[in-house]
Formats: sequence, structure tokens, C-alpha cells
Amino acid sequence: MSDFDPRSTRWLAGLVLFISLLTFSILGRLYYVSFKLGPDLVAAAREKVIQERQVPASRGNIYSSDGQLLATSMPVYELRWDAAVVDAERMNAHIAETAKALAHLLPERTASEWGSYLRQQFNGKRRYALIAKNLSYSHYRKVAQTPLFAGSKFKTGLIAEERFTRLMPLGGLAERTIGYQRPDATAGLEASFHETLRGHDGRRWMQNLGGNQWKPMESSYTRDPQNGQDIITTLDARMQDAAHRALLYTLKKYGADHGCVVLMEVKTGKIRAMANLGKVPGDSAYTELRNYAVWEKTEPGSTFKVASVLIGLEDGTVDTSDIIDTSPGVYTIYGRNVNDSHRGGYGRISLGRSLELSSNTGIVKALYPKYAKNPEAFIDRMYQLGLADRSGIQIKGESMPHIPKPGDKDWYGTTLPWMFFGYGVLSTPLQTLTFYNAIANDGTMVAPSLWEATRDRGIVTDAYETRVLHPAIASKENIAQIQDLLEKIVIRGTAKNIYTDSLSMAGKTGTCQLNYWDPESRGYQASFAGYFPADNPMYSCIVVINRPVISVGYYANIVAAPVFRDLAMAVYRMTPQTSTPATGYWAEGIQKSHSQSQKTMTQRRQTAIQALEAGRMPDLTGWAAADAIALLEEHGFRIRLHGHGRVQRATRQDKTIELHLG
Repeated sequence: MSDFDPRSTRWLAGLVLFISLLTFSILGRLYYVSFKLGPDLVAAAREKVIQERQVPASRGNIYSSDGQLLATSMPVYELRWDAAVVDAERMNAHIAETAKALAHLLPERTASEWGSYLRQQFNGKRRYALIAKNLSYSHYRKVAQTPLFAGSKFKTGLIAEERFTRLMPLGGLAERTIGYQRPDATAGLEASFHETLRGHDGRRWMQNLGGNQWKPMESSYTRDPQNGQDIITTLDARMQDAAHRALLYTLKKYGADHGCVVLMEVKTGKIRAMANLGKVPGDSAYTELRNYAVWEKTEPGSTFKVASVLIGLEDGTVDTSDIIDTSPGVYTIYGRNVNDSHRGGYGRISLGRSLELSSNTGIVKALYPKYAKNPEAFIDRMYQLGLADRSGIQIKGESMPHIPKPGDKDWYGTTLPWMFFGYGVLSTPLQTLTFYNAIANDGTMVAPSLWEATRDRGIVTDAYETRVLHPAIASKENIAQIQDLLEKIVIRGTAKNIYTDSLSMAGKTGTCQLNYWDPESRGYQASFAGYFPADNPMYSCIVVINRPVISVGYYANIVAAPVFRDLAMAVYRMTPQTSTPATGYWAEGIQKSHSQSQKTMTQRRQTAIQALEAGRMPDLTGWAAADAIALLEEHGFRIRLHGHGRVQRATRQDKTIELHLG
């Protein structure tokens, strides 16, 4: 009898099959994990242990032409707490004292509330509890020195995360001109020079040490950040301050809605001051809401009459000696009246005197008969004068001028005559100033500029060169005639109220009615555009005051012109050297003071360098922040700023120096 049992064989075969299937299943799973899912698991695991982090570059600074710091990057800190790191003994020993200290340093919570909050985070073993946001370095260090948080971060669990924020040491001065660069909006120099200022971020591998603590790792893939370059603006901080103060005083005095002042260097086009102030909605305060000088285009009013007369002179259609009868102060065209502000007109006067007195009827009666049948000739001349072009300023948002032409939907029978005295055309204050600057510059129109130079670690890498827009907008003879009339406007014309023996000035008033077609929204814009000194122009300037309270005053000669005069006097007195040597008691004193100041600063800088090279902390008391930063950065120090103004004291910790300003 055989021992063979078919049932045993089937069982064994089944077992072998089962083991085979199980083996194949395991092998398949291993293959899937190893070759399909494995890389993802490895990457996820590595991500928790090793991460590539971005190392942000430090944004470049923005300076005024006289060395004042206008914008810089300041570190701010967000503090978090890993409560799971702290043992119960340490917590119980220090929580009461820490809560009391935090209530003083971070008063958004009382001592009792801080105690409850910290205890709650500790009991819940929270790994990333928020303590505070946007702290300065000194404020962060005070929090870090409280009993619970003092010591090694592996014992305290305190996590400090650093980021940079933009600070303007001079406060709101030229705020819209300096501008900002952020995801939701861009403006000013910060936006226009973003690529230059931003630098290039670095990359670094970081290793997780536990407790959300990360340590930098040495790697061939590490890339150090390349810090941004500095921008030197054309702005002069002293002149900017003078423009800001003069504008603010007038806006408050006349209750105006907004206004602007622009001061430009005649020969170069460099803007030394650009102030823009608007009334805060629902408040009586004024701040830099918009850059009105660059963005807001309006009908310029009587400041445009200068261009109208110049066009007539260039075409040979008029002469400044032409006699016009302005009586009875009204000139009717197509059923609409051109009116003089002086009731009854000025009688029989020359065209030149019409400009001096800003007679609407005189200007229109002289020009309209010459261009009524050929308005294109007048329009073409406007283009030749550069009045149809943007100025090309280096910040975003400059509006395009508007000059209507025959055939346009906004061209009417009255369009041309109304253009002669500044209605129907649109331009910005900066564009109007660019034209007046060309008059001061003997007909050469230069582009306005806010950028002086670019500097990388103390070395100038690029510098501005004056850009000529039009070598000659008109003949020398006709420009000279206009110059003479603009000076006479201040001596005996509409702006005679600002005349002074101390400084010769030239310019034109402009009182423009706004929204004259709508009784509900009518108002006035007062402006003055001109230059000084009249006999040898150094600076051109425009002042625009929008919607002053009518009952207080709205005529340009009393609202806008005094701002021009006050700024001109202030600027001329603070200018140490001129193309024509300054005269008077103040000139010698300023030049002497300037020379002595330069000598003293050179000596202090040499002394400071010697101290740094000897490993000592130099005495920086009284230094301008910009000078101190430039010197210290050249020697490899990292700077932290506190406050505004000049250096009051400086403290050093390793390669970091804190400058306390005041």
C-alpha cells in the first residue's frame, strides 16, 4: 500500500502558491515604495530635516543730494514661543515676574492676562505661540531678557524671526516722491528704481535641530545675498523742508484742499524740492496723499498766457508793443464772454502790458484775429514748444498733457480763444514748470530729474547727465522779451505784492476757475510759476494751491505768489555758492560757515577712521545719519537705526552698531 495521499499534495501545492503570491505581493509593494512612492517619502522626510531657505538681500538706501538719509531698511522682529521646550520648574519659578515685565514692555495685555496666556500655552505644549510682532531690535532684546526668556533658546523656547521694513528717517518729508514698493501698489523712486534697490536674494541650506530651531549648513550650493545699491536723489533736504513748510502754512491759512511746490535747478533740471500735500478726509490735517505735481493735470489758467504770447512772437503775428483796447473788459465770441478780472478793462494798453496785468481780453483780442482761420498754426507751435509732451521724470504716474485739435470731439468755436488764456488745455504742474524753466534757461528745455546717482558700497556706479529735450524752443530775441515781461510782472504787474529789493524774481500768476460748467463744484486754482534771481536764473519754481476757501482768498497773487517768494528767499540764502557770487551780509557768512563745516567734517571722519582701524568705537555724536552709515558700512558693520535726526549716541555689539538719533 502506497503512502501517497492526493489530498496532501493539493494542500502542499496550495501552500506553495500562497507563499508565492505573498512573496510577489511583498516584492511589488517594495518596488512601489522604493521606486514610485519612495522619492516622495524621502523628499518629505528630508524637508522636515533639511530645507533650502531664501536669504533676503538688504534693500539699498535712498539719500538726498546733501547726504540726508531719506529711506532705509530696518529690521523688525516677530517673537514666538515653543512652550514645549520649557520645564515645569523654570515655568513656575519665573512666570509671575515675566508676566509683570511683559505688561510693561507689551502693554496690550495686563500682567494677569500675560500670566494666564503663558500658562495656557505651556499647558497645551504649544510649539509656536505668538508673543509680539514688529518689534525693534532694542525692544526685542528687552523681551528676551525677561526671566522666563533669558538664556539659551533651547531652554527658553523663544523664537525670533527677523524681517526688514522700510523707514523714512525724515518722516513725511517728500513721502510721495520717495514712494514705496509693495505688492498692492507702487509709487515714487522706490518703485521706479526697485530693481536697483532690491539687490539679489541668496540661498542657504538649513538643518532642523528640533523645537523649530534651524542651523545653517555649509554647502557648495550656498549663495550669499547681493545687497541692493543706494540711490542718491537730486532733492536737497533743507530746500525740501523749506518748501514743505511754506506749502503747509498756506494750505492751512486758506483752507485749501491740496497743493504742491516744485523747485528745479535751471541749468541741469535737477529737482531740489517736490512737496505735495492734501487735506486728510474728515480731518483738518495735511499729508502727502498723492504726487499732484506729477499726476494731476488741470487747466493751467493764466500761467499759459506766456506760451500764447511767445507763439505769437515766434510767428511774427504780434509784437509786445501792439496796442489793444481792453475796454469794456468784455470780449464776446460765439455768444460767450471773455472777461477781465478788472471790471471795465484796462483801456488801451500794449500786448506786453496785457501780459503784465494778465488781461484776458487783451491777450485774446491780440491773438484771436491772427489764428481764427488757421488754428492749426497755433497748435503746431504748442507742439514745438514741448507743451504736448511728458517731461520724462523718473517716477511712475506722470499724466499726458492734453491739447485739443480741430476735429476733436472737444473742439468748439470757442476752444481756440479760450486756449489763449489757459482753458481747454491740460497739463501738470511739473510740465508747466519745465516750460518756465526753459524760459529761464534762455530757451533750452531740459528734462527734470529726481535721480542724481547710483552708489554701490560707497562707490558711484552711475550718475545723471543733463538731458536736453529741446535745444531752443524759441529764438533768443523772443525769449529775452518774455524774460523782461516776467520780471516786470513782479515789479509792476499782478505779482508786485511779492517784490523785494533783496532778490530779483520773475514769473506769472494764474487764477483758474475749476469746473466752471458746474455750479455745484466750482472752485479756484491759484498758481505762480517763475524763477530767481531774474538777472541770472539759478532756480525755477511752481506753486499750485487747489481750492482755497473763496471767502478767505483765492487770487494767485495773494495765495500762491507769496509761497514762491518765501521759498526763493530761503533757498537763495542757504545756497553756499552761486554762478554769480552772492552779495550782501549773509553771503559771506554762509560761505564761511559752509567752508568751516566741510573742514570740520573731514577732520572728524579721519579721526573716526583711525579709531575703527585701531579696533575702537569712534565718537559719532552729532553726525548726520547718512555720513555715519556710509563710514560704518565701508568698514563692514551692520547698522540699526533708532529715531530721527542726527546721531546722539552709538553702541556696538560685535559687527552690529546701533545708532540712536535725535
